[in-house]
Amino acid sequence: MKKIIAIVLMAAVMLCCTACGLDMSKVKGDWTVESYGGKTVEQYVEETGLPAAYHTMNATVTDDTFTTINPNTSISYKIRVKSNGFECLDDSKNVVLAVEYVADKDRLKFSTKDGAGNIVEYILKRGTADLTIPAETGAADNADEGAADNAGEGAATAEAGYYTAEGYYTGEAE
Repeated sequence: MKKIIAIVLMAAVMLCCTACGLDMSKVKGDWTVESYGGKTVEQYVEETGLPAAYHTMNATVTDDTFTTINPNTSISYKIRVKSNGFECLDDSKNVVLAVEYVADKDRLKFSTKDGAGNIVEYILKRGTADLTIPAETGAADNADEGAADNAGEGAATAEAGYYTAEGYYTGEAE
């Protein structure tokens, strides 16, 4: 009788331990920004006049990595699965980002600090966004929206007019 009880208890413990982690098959795949800072990508495009690629990113989740991709960079983290999401780890296994999976909405959610130190919440939905930045953003197209004032977001001015964020960050625009 003791052996049967021990086997039943061991099976119950194994079942409980298995249920503690998130089923990664539910989160694996491609994701893109639905909103950040409480606004959609489309709202940022309307406010700034800059192409959507300046305001979005894509992310890919695998069994053991979380990779974010924007027009200029790609960052990949090893992950540790938790019951309601996963933690992104740096090389020293310190947690740098906690990502929550909102199962009833099929969304990923995380918060991070922006350049000014403000906490910004990101909501990701399934899919990918076009991260192509147009080769030229004409002054006439963006003058009313103040694109020249958004140098920190990738737009910049030069005597020849506007140039791409890629050119700006690689120094080819000079």
